[in-house]
Amino acid sequence: MKIGEKFKPHPNLKKVYGVYLLLTAIPMLFSTVLPIWAVFTFAPEVWSEAGVYLFIPLIAVLMIIGFIVYWINKYYDSITYVLEKDEVVVERGVWWKMRHVVPYSRVMSVDIIQGPISRRFGVGSVHVHTAGYTGPAGGSAGPGTRGAEACIWGVPNFTEIRDTIIGLVRGRPLFTTPGVTVPDVFSEMLEELRRIRKALDKPSS
Repeated sequence: MKIGEKFKPHPNLKKVYGVYLLLTAIPMLFSTVLPIWAVFTFAPEVWSEAGVYLFIPLIAVLMIIGFIVYWINKYYDSITYVLEKDEVVVERGVWWKMRHVVPYSRVMSVDIIQGPISRRFGVGSVHVHTAGYTGPAGGSAGPGTRGAEACIWGVPNFTEIRDTIIGLVRGRPLFTTPGVTVPDVFSEMLEELRRIRKALDKPSS
């Protein structure tokens, strides 16, 4: 894992999306094919007159599935991740481009999540949480879970990425701005105490 180098999800992420699509499409296809079969089998008189109209829902479902397959490929191509020295950057979006920048100084926790389908294809997700973030719950974080401010999903080395982020976060002052020098408060207090002691040790005139 190189700092500052862009990387993408594993191609298996498209397979994960494909499985989700298949699980959704099967009931939809069944509900549109069943009426066609029933009318053709049990009502031939209706089939001869209006059977062609029964294909309209099926054609609509097939068009939706085709569009989603196209969208999955375009969406995958739009995703990039970068672990910079001071922040994690996630970019994605087909029509509406989104760029999430999370400074390490604001990171409160870093979680890894791997569902059964993702596990089958050897990929997982890294969820970066910050204090006070009010993103949408649910999604890939799971039902009822507070959404992460940045997600790195569809990667096989998710444990390594989590450890890298934690290593970059550890030792940084909380709630600071990248590139801004944070004053050493304790050193300043110690210096002030030394000056007070010197002033007290001076003999009175």
